[in-house]
Amino acid sequence: MKFTPKQIQLLNRACKMAGIDSSKISPSNPFEKSGSTAGMLQAAIAEIDPAQAARWRVAAGGSLSVATMAELQGGEELSAAAQADLWAHDPEFVAEFQQQREKGLEAQLKALEDGANQKRFQNAVVRAGGDERQAKRLIAAEDAEQAAREQQRQGVMS
Repeated sequence: MKFTPKQIQLLNRACKMAGIDSSKISPSNPFEKSGSTAGMLQAAIAEIDPAQAARWRVAAGGSLSVATMAELQGGEELSAAAQADLWAHDPEFVAEFQQQREKGLEAQLKALEDGANQKRFQNAVVRAGGDERQAKRLIAAEDAEQAAREQQRQGVMS
């Protein structure tokens, strides 16, 4: 099995995370090995890159259980055991889950930013005596001032 540079980096990171001397590890599928060192390396890989861990588990002969396959065919909501089995053996499931989580986090961040901007505008309206146009001008002036400070700071650091 030929390893990509990304996979080599993953193995190296996992070794560091697990406290394993990477000079003693050969570039091979860690899920084809057993023992405490292999177990620590497998756990670190699963934490760093669960999709790659699933690919390596499958390459090492792992597969979904019959129970999980039956649940998938049933079309009902999956049990925790079936979800764990998919996480361990289906890199597409892992990638989709991570994508959905990322979208959810982005949506939460956007909602927080929108709320902060709305609160800032409300505070500016109060400072402007209820004049919304003046509040917008106050915010624009504050933003310009902040941008100038940031630009000056960048110039000092260069």
